[in-house]
Amino acid sequence: MFDPRDPYERYYWHYESRRPLSIAQIIALKSTDAETAGLLWLLLENKASLTVAGPTDPQPGVGKTTTLNALLQFLPEGTALAYMSGMYEDFSFTRLPDIEPDNTYALCNEVSDHLPIYMWGRVARRYLMLPARGYHVATSVHADTIDDVVDMYQRDLRLGVEDMRRLGVIVNIGLAGRSYPARRRWFSTHFLCPEVDPARPDETITVQLSRWNSFDDTFEHADDDTLAHLAGWLNMSTAEFQHALKIRVDCMRKLARDDGASAEEMYDAIEELRCREQGRK
Repeated sequence: MFDPRDPYERYYWHYESRRPLSIAQIIALKSTDAETAGLLWLLLENKASLTVAGPTDPQPGVGKTTTLNALLQFLPEGTALAYMSGMYEDFSFTRLPDIEPDNTYALCNEVSDHLPIYMWGRVARRYLMLPARGYHVATSVHADTIDDVVDMYQRDLRLGVEDMRRLGVIVNIGLAGRSYPARRRWFSTHFLCPEVDPARPDETITVQLSRWNSFDDTFEHADDDTLAHLAGWLNMSTAEFQHALKIRVDCMRKLARDDGASAEEMYDAIEELRCREQGRK
């Protein structure tokens, strides 16, 4: 059975990419920008679940695993990772006597029917329903747009709307154009609204956080009203949210200079910011 402590097995089970990158390095390559990364930093450290979606047309090296691993650096201090074993997963970790669901992310390499080491069907549905039990999930899928991700989860895996509202952030990435070397871009970043819309109580509401503009290769971002709603969902005041976001965006801009900070430098910067906010030395 899969042992996540073994680097070879992590690579074999597609939990490691051939060329690991930090978020700072991903920004330096222009795949995303500091504003988007800073916002995801804030959401993930407040325990949002995460899906990274890549194209349905198989394209090796599009960057789903690299992106997912890079974003895991933003998880709260003390977070436990439970690695899933694909179709062999029995969810025995949920029966551990000392498990703390709110501090645990269940990490799945991919939700798809391509390989047994991935999750699909009943097993995938049970996995994606873990947030109802207080856990958080982080995974990747093959889907071209946010609508495709929602359709897969709701139609193929038969998730209810209440379960959809607990799935947090969805990042759609892909390759831009046909140039070489390939230009990887985060085409869109969305947040699944956790609240019921009285006008559409049976619908999954997606909130766009950022979008890649192919015309000038830039990123468009959520407006102030959307950010105010995010602040409310995180139980933060608008002023508190805006201050925390600015600090993280500024930090990401600094870290993404030149070729971008390494993963180790990212960890140090994240820890330094947390210590400063918590009044620690």
